[in-house]
Amino acid sequence: KLVIVSYTVTYNESGYIVLIGEGSATLKELREAIINGSPLVKERNCFRVLSDFRNLKLGLSIIDIFSIPALQAALSREFDTPLRLFRRAVLVPEQDYDKYKFFENVAVNRSHNVRVFISEERAISWLLQK
Repeated sequence: KLVIVSYTVTYNESGYIVLIGEGSATLKELREAIINGSPLVKERNCFRVLSDFRNLKLGLSIIDIFSIPALQAALSREFDTPLRLFRRAVLVPEQDYDKYKFFENVAVNRSHNVRVFISEERAISWLLQK
């Protein structure tokens, strides 16, 4: 069984939330990380999120990846945080870029404002664009 070794959710004073995951995870642990980050989104009224998954090994099938946008939309409704307000940058390991790019395509096709990056500098730059 895969589990996230650890994840942290913090607020960066530049105006975005940082979710860092390390270890291994399935869709279940990814859902848990999103749920645990939701109170900070509401507390800070901040909808810009940098997810750093460079040290996270996701054990996800194509079906799991395809279901993530629907999961995020459902959690967005559950926590009363409108999906359309979110801007999310996802930092990924270079070797997994194509898998995450598939997620990005699925999510964007479902009206999510999300992009996948290998470069932290580019991710933050995109995230903070007005």
